[in-house]
Amino acid sequence: MKKISFCLVIILFVTACISNPTGNNRQNEEEPATYISKGDSIVKITFDTLRNTLVKTIGEKGLAGALRFCNMEALPITTSYASEGITVGRVSDKNRNSKNGLSDFDKIEWEKYTILLANKDSLKPVVVSRNKEFHYYKPILMQSMCLNCHGTPGNEMPIDLLPVIDSLYPTDQAKGYKAGDLRGMWHVVFAKK
Repeated sequence: MKKISFCLVIILFVTACISNPTGNNRQNEEEPATYISKGDSIVKITFDTLRNTLVKTIGEKGLAGALRFCNMEALPITTSYASEGITVGRVSDKNRNSKNGLSDFDKIEWEKYTILLANKDSLKPVVVSRNKEFHYYKPILMQSMCLNCHGTPGNEMPIDLLPVIDSLYPTDQAKGYKAGDLRGMWHVVFAKK
């Protein structure tokens, strides 16, 4: 009887190790939620800083002044909330700043969001584990206010902004949007510990 009990214990132990090679499945299930929460916090503070500073600049210097501000300060503000092991950025298929283009990996998540949007499904942040990093993505949808600089020239966008955009962003692709369009994605990268 002792031999059978001992064999059962060994079999249960081996089975548990095979089905749960990390020894901590619960932690693995929580990691994406943890990184979504962290990503949401970083995106919120970054977006709030960008939006509030941009609204203030529009009030003080008009839309042309806001474009100049974005040219000089948007990228530094976006990356200012990064820290050791965390990078923060925004990417798009039609970027204004060439530094915000989609990587091959970004294109995978971009395509998923475009399909969800076309099907009128909700777009939520996701976390993708790749190599030694967790990649947080959150869609950026075009807001009405943003059409002043990203809408259709002559409609939402004043024509007199075109020379300013062309001088600051010679390879600009970020015009012609409508409210609700997928404008870009937040991309926060967390190095795995």
